[in-house]
Amino acid sequence: MAEQKSKPAEVKQAPIQRNYTKDMNIDSDLFKLEVSNLMKNVSYDETRPILVPVEHCHFFRTFDSSGKKQTTSNAVGGHYHNVTICVDDEGNLSGKCGPAMGSKIADDHIHNVSYIRSNELELRKVNPKASQFIANFERV
Repeated sequence: MAEQKSKPAEVKQAPIQRNYTKDMNIDSDLFKLEVSNLMKNVSYDETRPILVPVEHCHFFRTFDSSGKKQTTSNAVGGHYHNVTICVDDEGNLSGKCGPAMGSKIADDHIHNVSYIRSNELELRKVNPKASQFIANFERV
């Protein structure tokens, strides 16, 4: 009696199923952290600092272009600020600014925060074919 050789079973993995939302829009608000003075060391010798006040400002958006929520302003002069957005009883946007963070020099200045405008952002769309290609590529 002839022995039957069994073939190894081929394992087929089903394509990854993802659910995509339709277009998704978010409101991104732009704020300006008004002019304030930071302390800048203008000395060549770090052991003997010479601090001078330098005017500067920052900008802050509530969401970046990818839809990621932002909590800090842009960096200027080696520091940034945490920003909290508030809405008053009349529905007007405003903000509160925390002390400077990330600076080598102890500087706890803050800024007044002014609302500038809002933009409706359309989140980046995902191409389903490109996503499937990447998923297949990662399995190899």
